[in-house]
Amino acid sequence: MLRKAFDLLGISTETKRNQNIAPLDVSIGTRGVQGDSLIEPVPNFNSRPSEKVYQGSNNTWIVMGRDRPGEVGSGYGDQTKAGAIDIVVGRMSSDIQTTGVDSSTLRPGIVVCDNNLALDASRIYISQKTDVDANFNLAAGKVGSSTARAAIAIKSDAIRIMGREGIKIITGIDRKNSAGGDIVSVPGIDLIAGNDDSKQEPIVKAETLSKLLKNIFKSIDGLNSSLDAFLTSQIEFNSTLMSHTHPDILNLFVATMATSGQKPLALTDGATLQDPAVLQAGLKAVTTQNIIKTDVLMQKMKAGVYEKDGTEPYGSLYPGSKNVTTS
Repeated sequence: MLRKAFDLLGISTETKRNQNIAPLDVSIGTRGVQGDSLIEPVPNFNSRPSEKVYQGSNNTWIVMGRDRPGEVGSGYGDQTKAGAIDIVVGRMSSDIQTTGVDSSTLRPGIVVCDNNLALDASRIYISQKTDVDANFNLAAGKVGSSTARAAIAIKSDAIRIMGREGIKIITGIDRKNSAGGDIVSVPGIDLIAGNDDSKQEPIVKAETLSKLLKNIFKSIDGLNSSLDAFLTSQIEFNSTLMSHTHPDILNLFVATMATSGQKPLALTDGATLQDPAVLQAGLKAVTTQNIIKTDVLMQKMKAGVYEKDGTEPYGSLYPGSKNVTTS
């Protein structure tokens, strides 16, 4: 949504009137030109005596006090060891109101605001004891929700983390947490898009996946070899079967009688004739099997190429990132 570059919505009527009647040179000096002061609406923060507030001129704040994620009384502010630093830019950014109707007297008055984790534009919240996931309404994920623990939360429209010499996200570096409790297992890392953890799955590790794929390719290669051996044997059998003949007693007898016993193999070499149907079926089977055998050989070669291309770091289809690793 597009918004005005110079938006005075939320500035009190008195301030607007003063700006409009000011001399031109004074008015220009409060419009932010070349780093000059800029008049814009800034909400009235409902600060408490225990909080030390540093306020800039343009809705910028640093509040040092105790845990207070929302209105006065929220969080662990009534407990010890709950110190907090709240860095905020753009309180109530999309709905700034500085004046309005006092709900108790129903008369015009100053409107104050508390921390609003949804409407405040940008925030770095540091607390010694807080419910960070509940405060920001975050999905539990596999890690779970943190309760009454030290936490740092960063929120804005867009967040970028940059490291000139690398970035690491590491968990489980200490044996105890900030409250002195034992950490008995290595905490996980959750990446949750859309604040929806209903379809969380483990991240695949490239080297482990590569080992699995190599085993699969090895099995495929073994199956191809077995199929090739079977086809070779079957082709040999079919070739023998389709041209098969065997001695025929009747033909031997007839030839013997006709030649007075001189040439018993004179008639069809004393064997049966080839069966045309068997010969035709055999030729068809052998032709088909030779085609399949060639295809099996090609598949075997392709599988070898795919294996190298997809399971070795130098392969173009290797699933592992060259720049991002995980444990």
